Amino acid sequence: MKDLGVLVPLVTPCKPDGQVDTDGLKSLCRHLAHAGCHSFFVGGSTGRGPWFSRPERKRICRAVVQARSPGVTVCAGCMALGLPDMLENARAMADAGADLAVLTAPGYFQYSPDEIEAIFLKFADASPLPLIVYDIPAFAGARLDAQMVCRLAAHPKVVGFKDSSGDMSSFRRLADALGARDAFYLLQGKEHLLVESLSCGASGFVVSLVHMAPHLFVDLFRAARAGSVEQARCLQARITVLYQWVCSCLERRAGTSTLFHILNVAVREQGLCDNILLDHEGATPDWLRRETIDVLQSVRTGSECAGPTPQGTFAAPCHGARGHG
Repeated sequence: MKDLGVLVPLVTPCKPDGQVDTDGLKSLCRHLAHAGCHSFFVGGSTGRGPWFSRPERKRICRAVVQARSPGVTVCAGCMALGLPDMLENARAMADAGADLAVLTAPGYFQYSPDEIEAIFLKFADASPLPLIVYDIPAFAGARLDAQMVCRLAAHPKVVGFKDSSGDMSSFRRLADALGARDAFYLLQGKEHLLVESLSCGASGFVVSLVHMAPHLFVDLFRAARAGSVEQARCLQARITVLYQWVCSCLERRAGTSTLFHILNVAVREQGLCDNILLDHEGATPDWLRRETIDVLQSVRTGSECAGPTPQGTFAAPCHGARGHG
């Protein structure tokens, strides 16, 4: 499979009223590129893409295209509730300079697997951009099984798959089935599964916590590709503790906005942009802000194989983080 490396699902800097901060977005892109990240994903769940209007999403994409370094791939979310809007989104993202479209199954209605597969194929037929299929059952309300993904991968314009299901057994089956596809991207979307995924052939990963400590994730990818197994495992252990802390926050404060609050503190503390929160999400709780700052400090000062542990350690990955990753 083809490498894509550390693909960052970008947050969207904005005013509390939702007005996009393109200067903050460009600053964020420069910081992440300098840290060694390889590609950007705009308009995904971390960037709250579906919240923004099509003109706003196009403006976001164009700002990232303008800020990227040579060789950096820009993927653009085209998610919508129906095929006509999906295709209009794809046309807008292509016009803004995106390289690849990213698409989940449509939400709202309940679709059969055959219907979902047909929608993806119709999109691939008509889209001006090659397609990365994105499986995020917590948000899309449907799971894409490995057999469907393999069938979709046979379409000449389906060039990749991002898996945020957390099902490592299915991911391994896909890696085995698609490993001979030299131009196909297979991407992991869960922080605690990175080394295991890269070891079985993944092209890279797409995870939101890169914003908190990009060097950890870039170093992990480099170590895995260099065959430095012990170093990669050490870095994975640190990332897993970070991921499990986020899961614990989501268990204590339900709602997707908890992740946005965490990432808002992270980008502000790093001086990357002023805000990514919307006014309806309110102020960040004091305990969440304090813990996030503590975690960021631990990540910066921790030894190579030590993880941030402001709340102690966790025995196993948390699966209660709805949509995280």
